[in-house]
Amino acid sequence: MSPSSITSTIHQVAFTATDPVEIERICAEELDAPLRLVDGPDGYYFSVTRTEAGRFSFVDLSGSGLSAELAPTGPADARGSALFVTGERGLLSYETSDVREQIGPGESACVVPAAEASRVDWTGDEPRARCVRVDLALLRDVASATTGVTDVVFTGSRPVSRAAERHWQETVEHVARTLIGGPGSSVTPLVVGESARFLAAVALSTFPNTTMEPAAPARDLPLTAETVRDAVTFVEERADTDLTVADIAAAAGVTPRAIQLAFRRHLDTTPMAYLRRVRLARVHEELELAGPDDGVTVTEVASKWGFSGSSRFTSYYRDAFGEAPSQTLAS
Repeated sequence: MSPSSITSTIHQVAFTATDPVEIERICAEELDAPLRLVDGPDGYYFSVTRTEAGRFSFVDLSGSGLSAELAPTGPADARGSALFVTGERGLLSYETSDVREQIGPGESACVVPAAEASRVDWTGDEPRARCVRVDLALLRDVASATTGVTDVVFTGSRPVSRAAERHWQETVEHVARTLIGGPGSSVTPLVVGESARFLAAVALSTFPNTTMEPAAPARDLPLTAETVRDAVTFVEERADTDLTVADIAAAAGVTPRAIQLAFRRHLDTTPMAYLRRVRLARVHEELELAGPDDGVTVTEVASKWGFSGSSRFTSYYRDAFGEAPSQTLAS
């Protein structure tokens, strides 16, 4: 089946199989999970929906359950991504010679690639699970911008707390609704980029990793107001593109850590918060200029400037301008 395009940056494919050989092929070629089925129900049923969004993807799995041996996958760096699994129905058991994980309904885990063969058992009444893959390069970018740590390694599988686990699951659901929310949903490259960084940031705060370890104090660099002016000019000129802290830092000729310090010192904010302020101003301007017969909607303009969640966007907008975006549009 060829992928159906939702936008220029989001692609979705769906597969259903009842033949064991076809299930093994789908797992190897489409999910990058080579396995050999060893036991299973009287009749196999396996369904996969994969949504690719550039630097991250969702994979929704359902079926009749299965047992399989997984081939060694090597270190995470070799795969280039981190895998997070949330159980929805049934029980997913994953076992190596020294690790055994069981993921039940409402539980999430970071599945660390194994350097040896492993076994997975997926049991229960019509089991379902959602997997999220996030590029390690994206995780490193976000970690570098927020903590200064560039070597990201996940050191544990379970969330640091139940509250963190719930926040992760709510974030995944929010991003999924944003990208594949159904007819009429508006998704732009800016929204995809912001969603990717949001997902990565929450993953880094949810699952144990090296960014949580105490870091050496950052050296207080002699940053100037000119550095900030260069960065501000860049942000204001490129606010309609998918900018990262690394992009802003490069434009100012400094490191991501240095640009964070510079914005804190001279503007009492962060580069990404300043970018959000600029984009909110652009939304406000477009809503003010819209005529009653132009057919302009708040959702359309907000999405154009990278805002997806209506409640969060409305809160940002009201804090900045003292009224809801719908009031600006109607005035």
